[in-house]
Amino acid sequence: MHQFTIDVTLDGSLPFIYAAFHEPEYLSEWFAPGDCSVTQVMSDFKEGGRYRIKMLEPHGTEVSLTGEYVTVLANEKLAFSWAWEDNLEDSVMTAVDVHFEAVNDGQVRLVVMQSGFANQDETDQHQYAWMSCLEKLAVLASETSNFN
Repeated sequence: MHQFTIDVTLDGSLPFIYAAFHEPEYLSEWFAPGDCSVTQVMSDFKEGGRYRIKMLEPHGTEVSLTGEYVTVLANEKLAFSWAWEDNLEDSVMTAVDVHFEAVNDGQVRLVVMQSGFANQDETDQHQYAWMSCLEKLAVLASETSNFN
């Protein structure tokens, strides 16, 4: 099985960065790579709760991501399963672990690990997509610096 880890520090408050990973109003702003956009977020945010996120690609194709929240530790850790509903990838289901840490006033260290990929190509594609999304999150966090 293949995996990747992204370790990045973002400007923003820990409560906001954490909320951005589960609040539909924030997810819809950043949780789609590149020129893709989020068209729908459904979330039952609790351990054992499920989520579904629909994204629209620039050429008009809509894709849906679904999974279950495995671990929910406020402002510390999120773990959730991840599966595309189109079944076009070899990896049927992967796992995402996100760790949140306030490193100083106004900065958050974020460590995202996704594991369980069937091959390196899918791993690389997801890592690139996460980096693109995290760039959008960095912009959103800087624009929302008053969130407590």
